[in-house]
Amino acid sequence: MKVLIPATTANLGPGFDLLGASLNIDNEIEAEFSESYSLIEEGYTEQKPFQEHLIAQIMVSFFKEFGITKPFALKTLNRIPFARGMGSSAAAIVGALLLANQMSKANLTNEDLLHRAIAIEGHPDNVAPALLGGVILTTKNKFLKLPPPQVEACLLIPEYKLETKKARAVLPKTIPLEIAVLNSAKLAQLVLALERGDGELFLESLADQLHEPYRGDLIPGFKMLRKKAEELGGKLIISGAGPALLYLKKKQAKPDAKLLAQIWSLPNEVLEVKIGANGALIAL
Repeated sequence: MKVLIPATTANLGPGFDLLGASLNIDNEIEAEFSESYSLIEEGYTEQKPFQEHLIAQIMVSFFKEFGITKPFALKTLNRIPFARGMGSSAAAIVGALLLANQMSKANLTNEDLLHRAIAIEGHPDNVAPALLGGVILTTKNKFLKLPPPQVEACLLIPEYKLETKKARAVLPKTIPLEIAVLNSAKLAQLVLALERGDGELFLESLADQLHEPYRGDLIPGFKMLRKKAEELGGKLIISGAGPALLYLKKKQAKPDAKLLAQIWSLPNEVLEVKIGANGALIAL
């Protein structure tokens, strides 16, 4: 049995821990019951043994909950790089839960699986779009699907890694009231732009004061690149916790992104992406 799980980009500027979107980059995970536990990984890999692999750990725990002790063979094709702000852990979590649910015939609903994924990940902004697809606004118990933005998008993916734990550690515990009000206004404007299909308004809504001023300091060259992006007529935001950067523009985003990539001090690659792609798919 095989599942395909998309990369995701969280926050989209002011939607910190509330907003996320799927991207058209998929990891593939295959699993079947076997005589012994085994793991084969292709693409990006951390070369962890089976017992320490996140997907394996989640599936073993799930099977145990439903009284299944059979070993299984696991094979992954990882197209989502680790520790870049592209939802690699969310893809692993969602893929593991989908496979275990199907193989065990537990018949949990997507809502059940989503709540389990959030409990493992700790926040919903990546796991929700990884499972459901599209652009998802999350509140405590609501997952609202929004239309994708009417803009072109490119990722600038550096070789440099940034662990989410480190990117969260730099965030302040409290913020001034006026900053909270400003960010809330930007998020409201962004949601309205998505509902209206207004690309220009969407681009005007991407300013953030909650996480980018702090995480930006962890990404060499980010603030210089962001200024250059605005000179080119586009917007550059941090994808999730970073360090991958998302360049957005109404049209002709890729030539600009390539120019930004050339002047960035970090070695990187440019990848044109579709925001709001399909969610996870099961290939029986």
